[in-house]
Amino acid sequence: MTQSLTALFSPETSPHPADLQPFRLLCDGLFFYALPGENTTPPGHEDSGTGYTPVRLSEEEQSRFQSLAHELKGHEAEFHGGLLASLSAGHGDQDEASVGSLASRLRSDAKPVDPHKAENEALWQVMLILKLAEMYREEEREIAQGFLAISGKEAELFAAIRGEGAEEEGRDEEEEQALRELAAARPPSGPTINLSRLAKAWGHLYARDAKATEIPLLVTSHAELQGLLAEEYETLFGRPPRQLVSLALPTQTQGAEDAGLVEKFRAATCGSREHFNSLLMGIAACGTISAEQLAELQEAGNDLNRAALPFLKGSPNEKAMRFYAYEGVSLIDLFARLCGAPIAEPQKVSAATGLLAVLS
Repeated sequence: MTQSLTALFSPETSPHPADLQPFRLLCDGLFFYALPGENTTPPGHEDSGTGYTPVRLSEEEQSRFQSLAHELKGHEAEFHGGLLASLSAGHGDQDEASVGSLASRLRSDAKPVDPHKAENEALWQVMLILKLAEMYREEEREIAQGFLAISGKEAELFAAIRGEGAEEEGRDEEEEQALRELAAARPPSGPTINLSRLAKAWGHLYARDAKATEIPLLVTSHAELQGLLAEEYETLFGRPPRQLVSLALPTQTQGAEDAGLVEKFRAATCGSREHFNSLLMGIAACGTISAEQLAELQEAGNDLNRAALPFLKGSPNEKAMRFYAYEGVSLIDLFARLCGAPIAEPQKVSAATGLLAVLS
């Protein structure tokens, strides 16, 4: 019986469906975290992935969180320094759910005495950090789309100024595409989210997620996350994590010709993909990787890459998905260390191998 490979997207919450698409080519189930009060799966994107809230708040706390999140909109700059300054900053009475009062509390050194209250406040704070990161990503996406629209107009104006006709249409399209790529590559002008702090905030939810142990693979589009986890792993074991295999995958564009890419790819690569996934889950279930396992997985990866070749020919949209194995420790434990929580000594950690796939 064929097992299904499920994956969890990290370290963002409520990612855009386009960010999840490459992982759907490989994974049978794809999950991501959604914050309280958000639609777990946006309308029209039911096949992109499944969102869920890993930690539940009480009705009163959820109402406060939603109210504060609404109030944050338009005041991101005021909160940027305060919320991202430290994951351990304490604040006082949650009843004062206003932008100004929370900003003041985040700058305060006052620490709650009640342990339960302290845990709730820590949870609140990491959720706010993740919410703020969502707002920045949406803003950056809107700016990028604006640049793309402007670049299209620029290409039309340049063609009109030159007085080019239909015979120059091919060249105009090339120049327009070049302008679009340039606009997409422009860095955002505003402040950026520190990935280390974002990963720590996400890790607090991950460590409390009862469902996380059932998902063998973490996936990310942030190459820096692998570096953060590798540092924690080297501290524990004195060696870097092992890179297993690299897959070449097509990525979907907005063109109509790419409609149904995921379904076509999965149908064409069914046999090689299922074999690769089965071997990957076998590695996740044991604490060490034998030379035979590694060789077999790499051969399966080569087979899958060969099956994917027809989808890559003539297409500039190609990305590499690199798989890393953290032998002898789960990624939940590594994220716990990243967040400052002690874990068992390596030799006492249960037999497991954390798996991370990085798309770049």
